[in-house]
Amino acid sequence: MKIIYLEPANIGDLSSVYNQQIADIPYCYPISPEEFEIGFRYKKYEDETYSNIHSEAIIIGEVNGEILGFADVVIAEIEEDGKIRNEGVIRFLTYQPGYRHIGQAILDEAEKYLLNLDKYNINQISAFRISYHNDYCYRFYHFGFGLVSDMKWHIAALLLMNGYKIEGGEVFLDWLDYEVSMPQIPDKKVEIKVTQKPGRGILPGLDVQALDNGSEIGVCNSLSAGQYCQAKEAQNCVFIKWLGVEEPEHRKGWGRYLLQRNLWEMRKIGYKNTIISTNIKNYRAQLFYTNYGYKIVDTTYQFIKKL
Repeated sequence: MKIIYLEPANIGDLSSVYNQQIADIPYCYPISPEEFEIGFRYKKYEDETYSNIHSEAIIIGEVNGEILGFADVVIAEIEEDGKIRNEGVIRFLTYQPGYRHIGQAILDEAEKYLLNLDKYNINQISAFRISYHNDYCYRFYHFGFGLVSDMKWHIAALLLMNGYKIEGGEVFLDWLDYEVSMPQIPDKKVEIKVTQKPGRGILPGLDVQALDNGSEIGVCNSLSAGQYCQAKEAQNCVFIKWLGVEEPEHRKGWGRYLLQRNLWEMRKIGYKNTIISTNIKNYRAQLFYTNYGYKIVDTTYQFIKKL
């Protein structure tokens, strides 16, 4: 067994390992070496390189010349309450099931690397960190959320055995070959604005806004799954990125209307399947989505280890 460091310039070499080891995770599509390199370097929504991560290292585990796992670790600048602090982040970690010693050796080396960067004085390490204000995740992995799937519990268990704790997560739901009708608007005095937004997918995304005297009271934003990866099977899937209604308008039917209107419009464009996600503790949203027609297909987690 060898634990070695890979030059970031050769990151595309890991695409085959990635494709093999994520094959059974819902909506994690196979990618090419070129797409791996782009998603490794560029942000989820903007075609810009990361500006808030540095000191990156790619650590791989080999047996007889075969790569059986790897970790991508960085120092991230975390902005909270207007202040910046440094944190060790394991952007990604994978190893072949059945090779626990490989996973352990990679994790040990990842922690050793981060802790030896003395000048940053980190006090915690996050693994598969999600942040809505800071962007660290591979855009092609789990729609850019980049968390550990239930389907890969051998990775979660390894982290938990090494002092990490679950710190939130995201639930993913889908509705295959969905059918919806044009919904009835809850209040005809409210203006509905529908805007198509071209993206990286073959088909465009869509915003549906509810405007009362010009002020937004609710919105549903959707994107092609092709925004996150180029796979052919991603192109007819619509991912609901955001659904929100202002507090005074709750329980008036706007959430259901905006979601249904978005799905109806996207079906006309050519989408067949729909995917949505919500926070693992947002039971109200989970109740709404599962009663509407979605079903849970994956639960994902992030981890933090205090030092």
